[in-house]
Amino acid sequence: MRKRNNLLFQTIIVFMMMLSLKVTAQEYQFIAKIDTAAKMVNLDNLGNLFVVTPKNELLKFNPQGKFLWNYTNKTFGDISQIDVTDPLRVILYYEGYQQIVVLNNNLSEISKFTFNQNPNQQITLVASANNNGFWVYDQINRELRKLTNNFIDDLNSGNIYQRNGFDMQANFMLTDDQYIYINDKKEGIRIFDRFGNFFKTAIIFPKNNFEVNDNDIYFMKDSTFMKYNINTYHLSKIDLPIQETFIDASLRFSRLVILKENDITLWAVKND
Repeated sequence: MRKRNNLLFQTIIVFMMMLSLKVTAQEYQFIAKIDTAAKMVNLDNLGNLFVVTPKNELLKFNPQGKFLWNYTNKTFGDISQIDVTDPLRVILYYEGYQQIVVLNNNLSEISKFTFNQNPNQQITLVASANNNGFWVYDQINRELRKLTNNFIDDLNSGNIYQRNGFDMQANFMLTDDQYIYINDKKEGIRIFDRFGNFFKTAIIFPKNNFEVNDNDIYFMKDSTFMKYNINTYHLSKIDLPIQETFIDASLRFSRLVILKENDITLWAVKND
């Protein structure tokens, strides 16, 4: 009965979203074009752009698109995730090696940590937490954990499957001051409070990554850039300033970055 009620609730929410779907007009100003291929692009709160190349080199550009610094570490293989929630602390995660590398805002190494020391865990996702800590998701134990800046356990959600009844297929995690957002590929974005307690599910399905600005989640769905409000359940399509095919887009406050096959364009968002 519980599963049936959950399914009915999800169906109602999706129907409401479809009824409210509209196009959100934006006004943009072109800033810069960066002629490089990339597999990830991220924007921090200050408008700085971070690019991960196919060769796993991290590049940082200022809000005007000027190149600043780079970082390369060939020891740990592929960069699977980058978190720039804190502009003064860049977090890289190499899932294949279960390795975190923390950089400062000049992309110099601050610290490293490996989770390989404990064979009874599998850390698949990492994100920034307050007080220079970290949130990690352990796939084996189905739990969300908060670590201190010295990588010591500070808080544990317990087994989410046992507590909440869902077995997440998690592929992306992001945090803000209030919540932890985890993309569950089959069910939507699971939202947890800052104590690791389940709050609600946003029934949207990003292909992978997404961005959160206040109460709005920005994400790619198929080839469309979307915005979803977690309080009103309002879903809208975001008009972009290009007509060509693109791979990904990310909007962070007053900056938009669009990733195409061989280049990246950076735009100022003039109004919302």
